[in-house]
Amino acid sequence: MRLIVEPMAGGFELCVRLGLILAPATNLTRVIHFGMAGQHEATTPLRGLEDGKLVHAVLDGSPSVRAGVQPRDIIFAINGKPWREVRGLIFSDHQPSEIAAITFVGWQFAVREVVIRVPPQTYRPLAEIQQQAADVVAGRPTLDPTPYRNPREDPDPGMVRLLEGLKASRRRRACW
Repeated sequence: MRLIVEPMAGGFELCVRLGLILAPATNLTRVIHFGMAGQHEATTPLRGLEDGKLVHAVLDGSPSVRAGVQPRDIIFAINGKPWREVRGLIFSDHQPSEIAAITFVGWQFAVREVVIRVPPQTYRPLAEIQQQAADVVAGRPTLDPTPYRNPREDPDPGMVRLLEGLKASRRRRACW
């Protein structure tokens, strides 16, 4: 059994085998819309994911990159256990291991099971992984404060402009 995370400066944690820099999933916010046709917006706390770990960064070449994990995702369960109960994971030294991470995928605003295939040995030498993680934290010592947006509630501004342009051109043609 190997430890899943090791503490880093600034309250971050490094999961060497998965190639993740993690932080507590606290004080996160999301955008909400209100008013007629939702023309106004505000932020509100993002609830229900506080027991998870926020992905601050995904290290280059890591198993997590290959699995599609991205910064701002929130992992709240591993192999069916809530994150707070995970103390260590067993990785094979002879064949790949698979980790099933129940993850809030930030850009989709949805919960998904992400399967991370972990090779028998670290994907790079341990010292290189630790140095890359230290460099990332030094370059980005604070969490991204951008509120989460639900794409099903928040239309893409470019698409809105396109549709408004189409409506305007139809109105012009109807006047002729």
